[in-house]
Amino acid sequence: MSPLKTIILIISFCAFSQMDAQTIRGSIKDIGGQPLPGCNVYLQNTFSGASSMSNGTFEFTADKADSAILVVEFIGYEDFRKSISLKKDVHIDITLKEAFSKLNAVTVTAGSYGTGDNDKTAVLNSLDVATTAGALADITGAMQTLPGTSTNGESGRLFVHGGNASETGTYIDGILVHQPYTSSAPNMAVRGRFNPFMFSGTSFSTGGYSAEYGQALSSVLLLNTKEKPEEDALNLGLMTIGLDAAGIKTWNTGAITVGANYMNLTPYMALVPQNYQWNKAPEAFGGQVSFRQQTKKEGLFKLYASADQSNLVQQQNIVGNPEVSQTIGLENKNRFVNANYRVRLSSKWMMRSGFSYTHNTDHYDLSDVQLKEQLKGVHAKVLALNEINAKTHLKMGVEYFQKDFNETYSLEGIGDSSVNFVDHKPAAFGELEVFLSNKFAFKAGGRVEHSSYLEQMNFSPRLTLAYQVNKNGQVSFAHGWFYQDPINKQLLGRAYLDYEKATHYTFSYAQKVGQRNLRAELYYKDYSRLVKYPSPNQKFTNDGNGYAYGFDLYFRDKKTIKNGDYWISYSWLQTERNYREFPTSATPDFTSAHNLSIVYKHWFSDLRSQLGVTFSYGSPRPHNNPNSATFMDEKLKPYRSLDMNWSFLFRENIIFHAAVSNVLGFQNSFGYNYSPIPDMNGNFSRTEILPAAKHFFFVGCFITLSRNGTKNQLEQIN
Repeated sequence: MSPLKTIILIISFCAFSQMDAQTIRGSIKDIGGQPLPGCNVYLQNTFSGASSMSNGTFEFTADKADSAILVVEFIGYEDFRKSISLKKDVHIDITLKEAFSKLNAVTVTAGSYGTGDNDKTAVLNSLDVATTAGALADITGAMQTLPGTSTNGESGRLFVHGGNASETGTYIDGILVHQPYTSSAPNMAVRGRFNPFMFSGTSFSTGGYSAEYGQALSSVLLLNTKEKPEEDALNLGLMTIGLDAAGIKTWNTGAITVGANYMNLTPYMALVPQNYQWNKAPEAFGGQVSFRQQTKKEGLFKLYASADQSNLVQQQNIVGNPEVSQTIGLENKNRFVNANYRVRLSSKWMMRSGFSYTHNTDHYDLSDVQLKEQLKGVHAKVLALNEINAKTHLKMGVEYFQKDFNETYSLEGIGDSSVNFVDHKPAAFGELEVFLSNKFAFKAGGRVEHSSYLEQMNFSPRLTLAYQVNKNGQVSFAHGWFYQDPINKQLLGRAYLDYEKATHYTFSYAQKVGQRNLRAELYYKDYSRLVKYPSPNQKFTNDGNGYAYGFDLYFRDKKTIKNGDYWISYSWLQTERNYREFPTSATPDFTSAHNLSIVYKHWFSDLRSQLGVTFSYGSPRPHNNPNSATFMDEKLKPYRSLDMNWSFLFRENIIFHAAVSNVLGFQNSFGYNYSPIPDMNGNFSRTEILPAAKHFFFVGCFITLSRNGTKNQLEQIN
């Protein structure tokens, strides 16, 4: 065949083939209507296909056929598949849905402030908790630099969104801590009972929290213990207030840590003038054991046990008679055990179980009066987690609480009188988390509890929604009912009382761009069933009520200042209650309308040192003067404090740390104690409640002995 005939034959064949082919064209967009260029478009099991253009359009040809599967693929989006007929040309407009990714999905975070590098809600990490000036390595102190809290210097506890300190529940690995604070003399601040360095992170929820947690009207503080130490080490701490030591022994599948500590404030009080007379300075000692063991099926068993004891004797002037003083002695004993176990039952199911036991005794010696308060608490929980699919997660569990509280009075010449109550409380909860897309998710659940002592049951529905408004920002909404028993002293001999209740509405916005973090939150809380007693001789009721609403703002910036890091927290609060002995609705004396914290940290490379500075401000708290005809019509002084600390890395394994509180010497006042009876002129005399001292200072040296000699306690400086 001649070359010319061959060319004519090929052209004729191609022309015939084109007449037997169909054109497939169309466009590809996302759900927002934006074109998607570069999509891979083809017919399944063929070589026919093309890529979408810059405007999202595509076009290619294919042989005639009764049907074929059109496939569209694009990274970050769900694959598109559709059966089409190729008997004629095809035009199709396609909308691709964004593929679900847990890593990029919205996070349900309304009301939550997390710590820990792996927490999506994180605004602080573990090192921040340890090095925040003024916190003195107390988790509660560090949380008070976050929005939503009110500073009560005479307490030291967490007061959140207009709630009393008793309205915050503390959990370790999901298990309740019945006595999270140390004990102290009246109007003397306490600290968190646990060493913060045993925790890998915390979640501080100011409202709208999971149905897994109950018995907290205002907030929950969730503490998560570390998984396993990395290597053997001996940590030593030599401090102006005492000393501590902890030894760590590891093996392939586990570890054990044994620690002991001793604290005595006598040297400190000899150097720093005190506002109160101490016959015996606060002294405390204790020991702790932490055990970790990995098991099969990704299982992990954790055990923590502690035994602590403290004592003090203080001399306080009698209100109304300053020439007469009263001795106040306190001895506290606390025993605590927390154990939990988690295991993967299958590819879809995981189980967590836990148990805690608390035995706390406070023995007060008030001259001729002896008061002993004893609390025994138990909490057991079994929880199952099921990943139904990548977008749907189920959590459900059962738990059991037991509380045994006893109060004994011993009066010289009269004898003893004792009263107690025992409550058994089974509970169950369930919660479903659903990701409808990367941008929208919700949690819905509820819990039910029954009190044997109150003979009452409650049901708490909870709902949280989250929507991602842009790449870096999201909005969240949370709503729920929250119940809590009246406090222990109110329950003594009063089994007829009911649960107290708070209804939460929380709306928040969170944005994180690089090393800058912004959070803003609006909230409203409605209180009902609060315990009320018009006078000590009248019957307690659940006729009390109240409300709290406000605005929280948090901003953190690690980028603007080289080697610098700062955050600003501001809270605005409006609240009133008519409860307890209040004659009318009024703002409680533990709340401040405005609270501000500014925290700054700077690393000096040449000096191998970090400087920390914290400024705290609380607007004047309301105060009731019985000499006034109007209830709660006076204001205290504003709370102000400038705190500083300095950390120096002397060697790889040796750190020096120094801290001073209230550097500028602000004259803070926490209220007044009034005489129970008026004087001859009908006036109630009073004494001012002051801080234990104008300043507190601390100096410590922390040494780590390990195999390679480079391990240190950088996260443990306090």
